[in-house]
Amino acid sequence: MNAIPALAALLAAVAGLAAGRLALTRPLEIGINASGRLAYRPLAEGDEGTEHGLRCVFAAPWLITARHGTIWVRIWPDSVPGNVFRRLWVHIRWNPGRQPADLTATAPVRHG
Repeated sequence: MNAIPALAALLAAVAGLAAGRLALTRPLEIGINASGRLAYRPLAEGDEGTEHGLRCVFAAPWLITARHGTIWVRIWPDSVPGNVFRRLWVHIRWNPGRQPADLTATAPVRHG
């Protein structure tokens, strides 16, 4: 009697894994958009794709993990060319608000 629920759970897990693997076959382009935020867009042949913002969940010198809704993006240093991973990690690390610097700000004025 316990074998039937176990078999059903196993089949559901295999189906979920297969569906997840199929979703990962579409290539993504990841970068920093014009507003200084981490973003991605799915690449399709002959189509630029729509850009989506990513929220950084984890950033370390060995892995960057970002997310948009139910899409999780993991970036490993050996998955990008040259020094791109380090430049991306430094941008995320030192720009926590993911916003470009406000060049119009002035220093506070002391009154008195």
